Amino acid sequence: MKRWSKSAIICLLMYFGATAIALAAQYAVVTKRTIYPGQLISLEDLKSIKLIREPTISYRFVSKPQEIVGTLAKRTILAERFIPVGSVQPAPLIKAGKPTRVAFQTGGLSISVVCVPLTDGVSGEYVRFRNPSSGKTFMAEVKEDGSVIASKL
Repeated sequence: MKRWSKSAIICLLMYFGATAIALAAQYAVVTKRTIYPGQLISLEDLKSIKLIREPTISYRFVSKPQEIVGTLAKRTILAERFIPVGSVQPAPLIKAGKPTRVAFQTGGLSISVVCVPLTDGVSGEYVRFRNPSSGKTFMAEVKEDGSVIASKL
């Protein structure tokens, strides 16, 4: 009986010790100042803190600054608080109302026209554009490099 209880105690200590070491290696990202909706998040706004125990929150939070640098805040992010993953969004590559070159390619035909986006657009998103000369609207996809490709004009 003594032998079993010593073994059990040693196993429990090893388990909880390993858990404590694993948690000690985890980090969370917090802001140095309050960030309001629409503000761009920079590396200078963030700091990484070491977790000493598992947080008792019900949402996923940012653990690496690289995950959110260059993104926009969707809602107010308070200083020194965990940053929920859903509280940021990618910065738009194209801005609503700013004239943008849209390319259309099919076969050997290539057309490029300057149009006005009606909404902001991020990479991979379809955005509605208005052709200022004809007044017609159409959808086009925003690419990762900021270029815009229309499948139909």
